[in-house]
Amino acid sequence: MIEYEQTLRVGRVLERVVVILALGASVYRATLYWLLPPAAGEPYGTGDIIDFALGLLVFLTSGLCAAAAVATSMSGDGSAQHLAFRPAVIGITSFVIYYFVHPYVPRLF
Repeated sequence: MIEYEQTLRVGRVLERVVVILALGASVYRATLYWLLPPAAGEPYGTGDIIDFALGLLVFLTSGLCAAAAVATSMSGDGSAQHLAFRPAVIGITSFVIYYFVHPYVPRLF
């Protein structure tokens, strides 16, 4: 059986990872994305594929945060169950903010 401290530690790591990924994907969108335009006559380019992959990573990592929150809430004796919601809130909020901010990220180059 997985112990409470382990799931809490995994949740904390995933919180940091999802925030860093969302910020990194936004920085990519503002900078390098514009240096990789699609080829003439093509609807999508390499920049779009990388942008999609980064968005997918943010989504999957936020899902892992939610899973870590569920695992944390299921382990332990119930005395510190309020800590279980933090990974879910941070993970899902990071994805939602990324999703709504993504189209409006300004071009820096």
